[in-house]
Amino acid sequence: MLKARGAKVLEFPTIRVEPTSDPQPLLQALSELDKFDRVIFTSVNGVMHTWQNLEGPWPNSVRVAAIGPATAAALRSRNVEPDFVPSEYVAEALASGLESVRGQRILLPRASRARPALAELLRAGGAQVRTVTAYETHVNRPSDAAYAALADGTDAVTFTSGSTVEGFAALFPLPNTAMTAACIGPITAGVASRSGFKVAVVAKTYTTKGLVTALEEYFEKPEQT
Repeated sequence: MLKARGAKVLEFPTIRVEPTSDPQPLLQALSELDKFDRVIFTSVNGVMHTWQNLEGPWPNSVRVAAIGPATAAALRSRNVEPDFVPSEYVAEALASGLESVRGQRILLPRASRARPALAELLRAGGAQVRTVTAYETHVNRPSDAAYAALADGTDAVTFTSGSTVEGFAALFPLPNTAMTAACIGPITAGVASRSGFKVAVVAKTYTTKGLVTALEEYFEKPEQT
């Protein structure tokens, strides 16, 4: 999307996604899937890695919620229709938008370093929550060519999750705080701010398309050109 709008894009992947190193808890939960009232997916990766370990079709009795449109699309591509997608794509809105969860058994397949907010909010609402690691994120070292290109400078650095910020900070313990950070949403922006970045752009719609739109609006301002 950025290239289509004329931007020069440097790909600098700061994390890599891998299957969980201990799949047994996920496999056990999936073998008992029909015992849950609902499964909540908070990322496309969560959907993908769950289905890689799923045997058989999805039980019709188990409702599914998705944190946002991309995750919902990943579910629909697997013939599962989410019954709830919040209008604001964060864990807090997902938890508050569900009907009463008291007494419900809820499964959360998620990243190894996921925020605890969703599980905590659901438990506060009276749900029995089981969290399982569906996949892991690890710091990734980009190529030497990517490092060399980055040294030439950037007008903005985009972050699409808190883990991408943390990965960048791990690669550069003393980051250039003059870098303009563009973040996909407020949670990611908070991580970037705490890591020392100047957060100049936060998408209003928490999707990659929303992030591109926010960058366009930012650079269209006279003082940025």
